[in-house]
Amino acid sequence: MENKVMGIFTAIILVIVIAMSCLLIYGPNMHIIALQIQDSKVSRERISVMQMLRSSEEELDEDTEATVRDVLKGHQIRLMLPKDVTSAGVSILNDYVNRTIAITIKGIGKDYFSQYPMRGNADNIVDVIYDSENLIGVIEITLDDVKEVQMTSEGEYIYLDFLDPHDVYDYVVVVDAGHGGNVPGATKMGVSEKDLDLDFVLQLKKMFSQSSKNIGVYYTRTDDTNPSFESRVALANDSDADLFLSIHNNSTASGRMSSINGTEVMYKGADTTGNSKRFASLCLDNLLSALGSKSKGTVVGDEVYIIRMSEVPVALVEVGFMTNAQELEKLQDREYQKKTAGALYDAIVSYLYGD
Repeated sequence: MENKVMGIFTAIILVIVIAMSCLLIYGPNMHIIALQIQDSKVSRERISVMQMLRSSEEELDEDTEATVRDVLKGHQIRLMLPKDVTSAGVSILNDYVNRTIAITIKGIGKDYFSQYPMRGNADNIVDVIYDSENLIGVIEITLDDVKEVQMTSEGEYIYLDFLDPHDVYDYVVVVDAGHGGNVPGATKMGVSEKDLDLDFVLQLKKMFSQSSKNIGVYYTRTDDTNPSFESRVALANDSDADLFLSIHNNSTASGRMSSINGTEVMYKGADTTGNSKRFASLCLDNLLSALGSKSKGTVVGDEVYIIRMSEVPVALVEVGFMTNAQELEKLQDREYQKKTAGALYDAIVSYLYGD
C-alpha cells in the first residue's frame, strides 16, 4: 500500500516537473501563440485601406496646424506599431517599374488596421492594400509616379515619406536589360539573348552598388521577367531620368551564323539637343576601347519603340553579334561581361560628371 502511494506521489511530481518545463520553454512565446490562434480565426483576404487614409486626410484638414504637426511630425504617413513590434521588424521593397511599395511588418495580424489606424495624406497614392499571414503583414502602396520611400522611426511610430528621385540623388539613370520572360530575343547555339542582356546588366549593377557616386539607378528587370515596352520607357520618363540605357545583342537579318561582328549603338535622332547621340558615342567609344571589338557605328534608332518614346537621352547598345561564333563565345565570358559593364559605367559617369 505504501509503495502504491509513493508511486502515485512520484507520478504527480513528474507531471508537475513536465508542466513547469513546458512553461519555461513555451512561456515566453505564449503571447505570440495566442495571437496566431486569434489571427487564424480572421478571414484571410487582401483588403484596401485607402478609404481609411482618405478619411484621415479629411480629419487632418479640419485639425489645427499644431495638431497635424503633433500627429505627422512633418511626414506624410504615420503607422503605429503594436507592443513588442519594433522598427527592426519593418522592411521595405520598392518596385519602381510597377510603382508599388511593399512594407512588410513582422508581428502584425489581419486585424492590424482595425486596432492601429493609419494617419496621413494620400498625395501621389493610388491605393493601399493590406494582407497578413502568420503574423507577417504586408502593406502594398501603389503610387502614381516613381518615388523614393523614406522611413523614419520614433518610439511606437514609423513615418513614411515619398520623395522625388532627384531630391535624393544627384542624377537618375534607368538601365534596361532587353527581352526577358517568354521573349528570348535571338537564340543561337543554345544561348538566349535575354540571358546575355541580363548578365551584362547584373555586372553593371554590381559596379553601381560599389560606386561612390550619388546616382540613383533604376532597373527595368533584374530577373527573367518581361516588362512591357511601355513600362520600360515609362520608368525613364516618369523618373525624369538623366539617362536611359538599354542593353541588347545583335544578330544578322537572316538569323544565320556569319562572319559579321562588332558593336553598334542606337540613339534617338529626333532628339534635337543632340544628347542622345552624345551619350551613344560615349558608349561606343568606351566599348571599342575596352573590348577591342569592331565598330558598327552609332545609328539612328527611332523605329525602336523605347527609343522613339523616350523623353530623356537614350542609347540602345548592341554589344556584339550572336550570329558570329567567335563573338558569341566572348559574350558568354564573365571577364568580357565585366569589361562591357565597366565601359558602360564609365560612359555614364563621363556623361553625367564630365570625368
